[in-house]
Amino acid sequence: MFNKIRDLLDKAPWLGWVFAAVLLAVSVVIYQRGQGGTDPYSPERMRETVTIRFTDTEDEIEMTRGQMDKELRQRGASLNPNEGIINPKTGKPTGFLFNKAEWEQMITRINAEKAAVRSAAAGRESAKKPSVAPRQEVSPEEAAKLLEAAKQQEKK
Repeated sequence: MFNKIRDLLDKAPWLGWVFAAVLLAVSVVIYQRGQGGTDPYSPERMRETVTIRFTDTEDEIEMTRGQMDKELRQRGASLNPNEGIINPKTGKPTGFLFNKAEWEQMITRINAEKAAVRSAAAGRESAKKPSVAPRQEVSPEEAAKLLEAAKQQEKK
């Protein structure tokens, strides 16, 4: 059997290249599909619909992960894992994902990213400030004398 395949590839070497290209394409597709769920900001993951349950009214709503992420990021400096999505009926932050571990992981990740942005911004601000030596205070009389001395230097 292998002799027939070998004879065929000897007669038409392009078939070997086509077979190798197909194997490479299949490998790339399998690799891409395997990596899809690992990036928390992949477009596929951000378009997933999640169910939020409000603890005060027991209502449930559906929204995309992207909408939920956006709402959480607009909250301020850091997030409290005990405060969820705002309930439109009561105005209280009582909406949470069903999976508590996933909710806490998401809040931890967002807080870490916000802290990294704040520290990077603080580093840029300190780098922007030039270090200038303080000026020496001069009385008006001394300033007049210095001005007169400068005029004398220009005349020379």
